[in-house]
Amino acid sequence: MRLFVPKRSVARRLLCCALLLLHVPGSVLAEDDAAGDKAGLEKDSYRAPRWAFEFKGGKYKPDLEEYATFYGDDKNTIWAIAGAYRFTNWLELGAELAYANDEGVGVLPNNGILGGQVDYSLMPLQVFLNFRYDESADQLFVPYFGVGIATAWYKQKIDQQPDREGRSDIGGAARVGLQVQITNSDRHGATYLKGNRRLQSYLFLEGQVFSTEVDNIDLGGEVYLLGLRLEFD
Repeated sequence: MRLFVPKRSVARRLLCCALLLLHVPGSVLAEDDAAGDKAGLEKDSYRAPRWAFEFKGGKYKPDLEEYATFYGDDKNTIWAIAGAYRFTNWLELGAELAYANDEGVGVLPNNGILGGQVDYSLMPLQVFLNFRYDESADQLFVPYFGVGIATAWYKQKIDQQPDREGRSDIGGAARVGLQVQITNSDRHGATYLKGNRRLQSYLFLEGQVFSTEVDNIDLGGEVYLLGLRLEFD
């Protein structure tokens, strides 16, 4: 019986293929390790844009007693703009100015019953410190929470009565939110402008509570907002 012995060229090819197959896993592992090291390095070196600007709007539920009685609803529309400076990827200091206006009926001074037009405007100002979980340029969801102080300018115009206006005392505020990055559809990092300037953008949902009083009347309340955030260097 003759044994089948491959020709030398065929055997050499098979040996080369075997060596190649043995080499491929090592190469793949090496590339994976290199990619992991590179990703870790990029993660460690990530520096978020330092400036931020926000546009937002939503609903404001005042703490004023009998608000629904005078204005027909216990909620009102509110708009706000905010700016912040990020000291680090996870800490920022900012300020926010909001505006709400509502129309309803007031209490007539002669008989104490409802009647007459009333126009109520409120402009809350907050200074806040936000703590963010933001560790990489391609992070899709960025949660955050913050604390701060608040005050508000108010004006109330009532038919047949003098206007009431002024500023409230300093109170406290807190917020929590979730941002979704929309700049980078390919998830490869920040959008780069000319030079080293960068721009990242987010859509976000945010909830706030604040308390600020005037003559023992709390002008604060709960706020629910949808907004757009732009971060840039």
